[in-house]
Amino acid sequence: MSLTPVEVQDRFRAAVLGLAVGDALGFPLRGVPPAALARMDGLAEDFSPRPRGRFAKGQFSDDTQLMLAAAESAVLEKKVEGRSVAAHLAWLWREGVLLQPPPALAEAADRLCRGVPWMSAGAPLGVKDPSSLSRAVVAGLWNAEQPHKIPHDANILTVVTHKDPVCTAAVSALAKGVALGLSDESMTPLAFCEALAQSAAEHDVGLAQEVRHLPRLLSWDVRKALEQIRRVGVPQALLLESEGLPPHVVPVLLVAVFAAIKVPHDFREAITLVLRCGGEVDAAAAACGALLGVHLGQDAIPARLRRQVLYADHLQQTADRLYRARPPPPAPAQVATAPARKQR
Repeated sequence: MSLTPVEVQDRFRAAVLGLAVGDALGFPLRGVPPAALARMDGLAEDFSPRPRGRFAKGQFSDDTQLMLAAAESAVLEKKVEGRSVAAHLAWLWREGVLLQPPPALAEAADRLCRGVPWMSAGAPLGVKDPSSLSRAVVAGLWNAEQPHKIPHDANILTVVTHKDPVCTAAVSALAKGVALGLSDESMTPLAFCEALAQSAAEHDVGLAQEVRHLPRLLSWDVRKALEQIRRVGVPQALLLESEGLPPHVVPVLLVAVFAAIKVPHDFREAITLVLRCGGEVDAAAAACGALLGVHLGQDAIPARLRRQVLYADHLQQTADRLYRARPPPPAPAQVATAPARKQR
């Protein structure tokens, strides 16, 4: 039995809101050391009373902004189109409203504004910060009925700012996880991670293997598992510079997926698990929030957080527009039949 249209629309809203809520919970805590977070209670109960700089409670980061830009582009173009995505990103940069983007993203946006083609403007190979990851929500929701298109559209959404195939593989894996939330099929952690790994493998086999191995860590002590994950694929120098999650797309993706399969039925608890990692928690909590939201629906996201995340109405309206504009399901294959013989 498949989801009803009302249920599918609810999942679209939950994916977008889940991402924004996770991002807004993590944004004020980004860079806070894990030891300090261990002394804080209720990390996912309410938005932090310690706003980040001049920003209000419930403010999300550039991760949600980029997801919204990609969604607006898809609605406008009726497809995932690189030139349009680039134009939306360039507008955010020109207007000065992109919230504290990492250097690689800022440099790519600046190149786009200077007229560099969208296929050439992205950060070079080796740059693997997680700022492309949130766009996976659009690729997953848009292609839920045609999942074979996810790796292709993940590449378009990623290469605008990041050329490294590991970034594209991470976006492709997360997009697949989001797409699976629009099915009522129940999956084991092993089957779920295998599906994500297959999507990632179209771009990077190494990341696919790491996703495939995540279910093995479910029996570990959680702190030991998270400490193991934060090191995966990360250069030693970057690990030494970072407390908690480093600004690297591989551990950010893996922590988000691990939390979603470790606590698959409790949005608040899963997000808390991510936030306690410290470091790059806004991107990781955003990815985890999108996964839990799309698989559980809006009611799984605490009502206070749904109401108090900034621009909640706009987030929901964007999700609804994306839902209405999405491609129709492919027509069923026609089975040829032999014509009936005429009776004499």
